[in-house]
Amino acid sequence: MELRHLRYFVAVAEELSFTRAAARLGIAQPPLSQQIGKLERELEVRLFERGPRGVRLTTAGTALLGEARMVLARTGEATRIVRQVEHGRTGAVRVGSVASGFSGVLLDLLPAFRAAYPAVLPLVYEMEAVPQLEALGQGRIDIGFLRSSAPHPGVSLWPLRAEPLVAALPEDHELARAERVPLAALAGEPFVLFPRADAPEAFDTIIGACDRAGFAPDVVYEASNDHTLVALVASGLAVSLVPGSTSNLRIPGARYRPVDPAEPAATMSAAIPATRAARPAVNLLELARSRAAGERSRDGGPSPTDAA
Repeated sequence: MELRHLRYFVAVAEELSFTRAAARLGIAQPPLSQQIGKLERELEVRLFERGPRGVRLTTAGTALLGEARMVLARTGEATRIVRQVEHGRTGAVRVGSVASGFSGVLLDLLPAFRAAYPAVLPLVYEMEAVPQLEALGQGRIDIGFLRSSAPHPGVSLWPLRAEPLVAALPEDHELARAERVPLAALAGEPFVLFPRADAPEAFDTIIGACDRAGFAPDVVYEASNDHTLVALVASGLAVSLVPGSTSNLRIPGARYRPVDPAEPAATMSAAIPATRAARPAVNLLELARSRAAGERSRDGGPSPTDAA
């Protein structure tokens, strides 16, 4: 039994006329009559009583009509669901992000994504750059937001935003009262940084900024994420240099100040698998790039970096 036979049958049953049903279906009447006859032979029942004034359903035809309508409705719903999945309009998208990404890029991006794709559930996981790249390769996340612009095997990177470094200081630190903090003034201060193994490009950016200011930071603490890092600063144990978006992490006791000279942080990028990327992740990437394009158009910006 073919679905088209059920569609033909329902049309005739509802119109009670082969002529009107054929016009409704956009086919000629003889082929329609032939297909209904084929369906009756396959089922070994008569579905219609044919007469000079038209047709009427038999008892078997009446029983089939309800079932046929249900089958066609469920087929239509299955088609809708499959198309929604194919176009990334339903399901879930697993998102990895550095903590500053939550307060920076994702802060504006996720509400816009939910408005555009209300049936897609974003599942967001905090992780640093290297763990994100590993998770992408292992299929544990669908898209990542990380501070990196260097090519990585199997990953397509799309730079979104370059932010300046800012000084993270305890609120009672004398430099916290300055409008801008000279980088050289941080020489000799105890520093807290994240491990280089987790985010080598961002780590090297900070070390390079200190080197150009004439000192090597005295790293006395390491923090596995931005929240812990800023909490250590807020407690008065250390200072740090962080991307500008980290300043959206409002932890009592911490203050953020621009540095002089201004130093760029590692670029925030979106990353997806180079092949077979999940459609919801592609939709999220396209939205992120679209929103970042406005920022880059004012002063220029990086172009995509793809790696096989």
